[in-house]
Amino acid sequence: MKLTTIKYEKKNHTAYVTLNRPDKLNAMNAQLHEELAYAWADFRDDPKLRVAILSGEGRCFSAGADLSGGAPSERYTYTGEFPDITQTQKVFKPIIAALHSHVVGYGMWIALDADFRIATDDVTFWLPEPQWGIATIPAAWFPKIMPWAIASELLLFAERVSAQRAFDVGMINKIVPADQLMAEAEKMADRICELSPVAVQGMKELMVRASALDYTAVDQITDYVQTRVMNSEDRKEGGRAFAERRVVDWPDS
Repeated sequence: MKLTTIKYEKKNHTAYVTLNRPDKLNAMNAQLHEELAYAWADFRDDPKLRVAILSGEGRCFSAGADLSGGAPSERYTYTGEFPDITQTQKVFKPIIAALHSHVVGYGMWIALDADFRIATDDVTFWLPEPQWGIATIPAAWFPKIMPWAIASELLLFAERVSAQRAFDVGMINKIVPADQLMAEAEKMADRICELSPVAVQGMKELMVRASALDYTAVDQITDYVQTRVMNSEDRKEGGRAFAERRVVDWPDS
């Protein structure tokens, strides 16, 4: 697939996914969404890749949805065909979002879908939908990934949230100077690559699958994933390396 609205690169065990519509402030359109879906699927299926870094080219991470198509039709009917915002929920590999400047609307949705989020000190998060008479998907899933009061603040006020406020309420992991953003993301990626990919992916799978299940179902999926991880080549190599007091050499698949 020829990619024009994103950049997708692979370096060692790390995938770099970069929103690449800088002339449109990385506003999301159908093509960008399609190319992101391609990148996440390839990242998921490539056994050599263990972690991804998501970022935006140009002046900001993303200014939200591309509304250049004009005014909406007078009558709206939900069809169930709205693009899957949370594309990464089926990717059981860690994703680090490196955020700068504006993180707005649609761009905020995909940023908060990452597992780790680091931001420059000038970042502002903003969901302006209620200001324009729109109710959108985040209202359904934000309360699942953050405290109810914080989700309400984001969804119902339609006001900008600073990097410091986002850090204080747990929306982001770290605030860094702009010139250190990618270096910090790569430092986190390198740490993940030192660990067992089977175990890390098993942990994320448990987090994702268990988030919407009752206790009995959680127990069942935990047994399924844990059995797979404990019987893996990674587990055997980890045990050998510990006994031999050497650096672990994780297999790629």
